[in-house]
Amino acid sequence: MDVKAPESVLIDGRKLAYDEARPANPADEKGTILLLTGLGSKRLGWARQLDVFGREYRTIAMDHRDTGDSDEATADYTVADLADDAAALLTALDIAHAHVVGISLGGFTALQFALRHADMLEKLVLVATSSGGSAHVPASQETLALLAPTPGEEAGERAIRVYSQIMAAEFVAAHPAEMERIAETARYRPQSAAAYMRQLRASLSHDVVDSLQRITAPTLVIHGGADPLVPTPNGAYLAAHIPGAQAIIYPGVGHIPIVERADEFNRDVLAFLAER
Repeated sequence: MDVKAPESVLIDGRKLAYDEARPANPADEKGTILLLTGLGSKRLGWARQLDVFGREYRTIAMDHRDTGDSDEATADYTVADLADDAAALLTALDIAHAHVVGISLGGFTALQFALRHADMLEKLVLVATSSGGSAHVPASQETLALLAPTPGEEAGERAIRVYSQIMAAEFVAAHPAEMERIAETARYRPQSAAAYMRQLRASLSHDVVDSLQRITAPTLVIHGGADPLVPTPNGAYLAAHIPGAQAIIYPGVGHIPIVERADEFNRDVLAFLAER
C-alpha cells in the first residue's frame, strides 16, 4: 500500500499528522473541512472523501494521538483532549473556522469540539455516533466483544474480522477489494495494544447528554439504518436534541457509511455545507 508522507504539526511537543487536499487555486476554496476518524482508525479511512471534498474545500484528515503517523500518548486522556488537539491543529495551520465531520469516536470528538470551540466551528456533521452517557443505546454483547483486543492477531486479519461484522453483510460480500483496502490500511503503522486501550477508555467515558442543547452550529446527523456497533437510535437522539439538527438515515447500511455509501455520503455532506 502506497501512503504519501503526511504533513504534521507539533502540539505541546507531540506530533499530529494529517493529509490535506485543496483546490489548485486557493481563491476557489469555499472554506475548510476537518475530518475526524473513529476508534483505532487512521486518517486513511477518509480516502473516499479527501480528494472529493478537496475539489471545493481545503480538506484536512488528521490522525488522532495514538494512531497512524501521530505520536503515541504517554498517559490516559479524554475525548475533550482529542477535541483540543483538533482545535490546536487548526490554529497551528492558521485556520480560524472549519466545518467538522466526525465518525464514531470522531463524532464524539466533533461533539466536544462544538462545545469547547464553538467560535471555530461553522457546521457540524455527526456520522454513526452518539451522545454517550445515559442516552446511549449500546450494541449487543456479541458486537461489543469485537472491541476487545486479540493478542497476536495480525492487524489486517483483525480489521477484516471486525469490519465484516460492523458493516452491512451485503456490502462486505459484494466488495472484496474494499475489504482488502481496509486490511491494508490497518497494516500501515498498526496501533499498539496500549494505544488502542487508551483510545477505548476515552471512548467509554464519553458523555455529552446534558450539553447537546448548547450546540448552536448547523448540524447534520448521518447514520446507517443497520448499524450494529452504534445502533441507529443514537443518531436519532442526537438529531432530536441538537437544536435545528437535520438527519439522514441510510437503510441497510452499517457502521461505516463513509465507505458503504461513499458517493451518496459525499453528495449529502457537500449539499449540507452549501446550504445557507
